[in-house]
Amino acid sequence: MEAPRPKAVPMRTLLLPLALLCAALPVQAQEGPPRWTFGVIAADRDAPYTGLDEDLLVVPLVRFEGERFYLRGLRAGWRLVDTPGYELAVIGQARFDGYDAEDSPFLAGMSDRRASLDLGLASTWTSKKLGALELSGVVDALDRSGGAELAASWNLLFRAGGWTVVPGASLRWQSEDMVDYYYGVRAIEGIVGRPPYYGEAALTPDVSVLATLPFAKRWTFFVRASHAWLPSEISDSPIVDDESSTALFVGLGYSPD
Repeated sequence: MEAPRPKAVPMRTLLLPLALLCAALPVQAQEGPPRWTFGVIAADRDAPYTGLDEDLLVVPLVRFEGERFYLRGLRAGWRLVDTPGYELAVIGQARFDGYDAEDSPFLAGMSDRRASLDLGLASTWTSKKLGALELSGVVDALDRSGGAELAASWNLLFRAGGWTVVPGASLRWQSEDMVDYYYGVRAIEGIVGRPPYYGEAALTPDVSVLATLPFAKRWTFFVRASHAWLPSEISDSPIVDDESSTALFVGLGYSPD
């Protein structure tokens, strides 16, 4: 009897934790950030889609901070304005939302929802006392969903016992087209137990805390936990089985310079 093949892990599932964690490592988390950071991340996160389970994943981490250009996971940016306390950048970032229908029996008969590339602007104000506030706006450059996203995020840095701790909170608004593409059910995809569903614009809040600990000169240990509350425009979808999503990331980084 032939042994069953191991279940393949979708590429978007492998890359999404990398994007989330690198975006969560703010520039102000260290004095004079190193140009390059390489490392590894272990990620445990909930999948919002019904019947789609995600195991513990181990993925690489790459981060670069240049004078104008930066690469933070799956976001790249070019600073148009860079002054003490303020930054304005053109950004491009991969969007790995969605699924392959074969990933879950419940999604059988659905069309795949594909990854895309977002382009837009990010504006960041930084204060040692008040933390960092970023406002960003992006559009789907590949027209997979044809949607847009606006986000506001805040991070505050403090140090305790050798640790750098960065609590944060964010609000992410996604347009009707984007929510409908990733969480809607088209009329031809509807079956008993999975009725057609039309997604509407949604506002998703989340909170997080990042803790980093440098050691051995060039190494850094970090851990991040986050929790998002899915709005009814998403959680009411018949292909979504929860009202919230929690993620835990643990990693190790090395900075050669």
